[in-house]
Amino acid sequence: MQRRQILKALGLSAFASSLSGASSQASSTAASGWQNWSKSLPASKAPVESPQTTADLIRLIQTTQGAVRPVGSGHSWTPLVPADGDGKIVRLDAFNGVRSVDKSTQTAWLGAGARLKDLSPALAEQGLAFRNLGDIDVQSLAGATSTATHGTGQNLPCLAAEIKGLKLITAAGEEMEFSASSNADLLPAAQVALGTLGVLTEIQMQLVPRHKLHRRVQFLPYAQVLEEAPSLWQKHRNFEFFYIPFSGTAMVITHDETEAPASPRASDESDDGVMQLKALRDYLGWFPFLRKRLLGAAIANAPEENIIGESWQLLASARNVHFNEMEYHLPPDVALDVLQEVRHWIERERADVFFPFECRMTAGDSAWLSPFNAGPRISVAVHTHAPDAYDFLFSKIEPIFQRAGGRPHWGKLNSLTGAQARALYPKFDDFARLRQQLDPEHRFLNPYLRELFGVSA
Repeated sequence: MQRRQILKALGLSAFASSLSGASSQASSTAASGWQNWSKSLPASKAPVESPQTTADLIRLIQTTQGAVRPVGSGHSWTPLVPADGDGKIVRLDAFNGVRSVDKSTQTAWLGAGARLKDLSPALAEQGLAFRNLGDIDVQSLAGATSTATHGTGQNLPCLAAEIKGLKLITAAGEEMEFSASSNADLLPAAQVALGTLGVLTEIQMQLVPRHKLHRRVQFLPYAQVLEEAPSLWQKHRNFEFFYIPFSGTAMVITHDETEAPASPRASDESDDGVMQLKALRDYLGWFPFLRKRLLGAAIANAPEENIIGESWQLLASARNVHFNEMEYHLPPDVALDVLQEVRHWIERERADVFFPFECRMTAGDSAWLSPFNAGPRISVAVHTHAPDAYDFLFSKIEPIFQRAGGRPHWGKLNSLTGAQARALYPKFDDFARLRQQLDPEHRFLNPYLRELFGVSA
């Protein structure tokens, strides 16, 4: 039974038939000025430039008076991109594609502005694949790695940790390489750099052989999932779960490598599912018992997935309903307790929240500004519908994350200060000194980044 049919069976046909309209309305975009994907940031007044060649990029950097800030897909919530004053936003779409492949080492030089969703099929033609991907794959390679974007898997690091080399244009307009053969000791600094060391043009990624995954999606009691989570991370290549607020139920997703034949996949209904959760919130938000009962009935009949396909086709999903998100990466020994504390507060105080909470795990790495530096972390993400207020994430949820020693996702909502970052990242001062050396006039800093690195305007 499909989700719309489930809602109609529950007597909710009045809004089951309107889900498509609600989804398209949430996806509308503003016509003027650059904005991020969810429109949480005000429209930028800075012009957007699209250099076609490295020479164009060098000329742009050298002739721009204000800040130069690169942009990928704009799928971040922190104000990393907007340039102030007479600065410019640089779109790197022309720096795309697979540049070269070394099959003996399973590495490839890739255009920094290429979208992950475009790189994956191109790499598949070479018999290669990314080791792991995040929940979505619309980001640019530079944007995803520069903010330490990650997927899930106890033994799988974030995308930035797979960088074996990179090339960027410095504030002086010079091309600089970080790799095993050039500035090798500084590669961990450049892997996650927030676009502050220079504008990335090419990235060399460690890849793995093209492979298939067995994907399974099922709905289980939330208490059971919490109890079994540590063993599920050990058992499966990829394991994550989404807690559905006010339901007592979690959606569990696992992926494991397989040689079995591929099987057909049904159309992705995740957007419809989210809008149905919104409909229940709108009609029954202040009746938690009835809301939970109807959620339980719908979930009990929701289709589960059990399919096999190409890794890159299964790891990422469509996310077309706009939302705002705060995600913190937490020490594994406290993360699930923190999730419980967040859940209890929201279900007690915020009946308006309907987006599921996401919980993932990522292996540790050595990148200086990686949230996973020096050890694995469990990530907890809280989402709100884009039109809804999300100030409580800063006033109520973020303090819970921070008390537990959490490090925020660099691309998602957070209020991290320079002093806090210095306490969380042992190499933060080393990174700041390198940034100052490569960009003494602060050409790659906007107001947010100047505050983070303690630089006066």
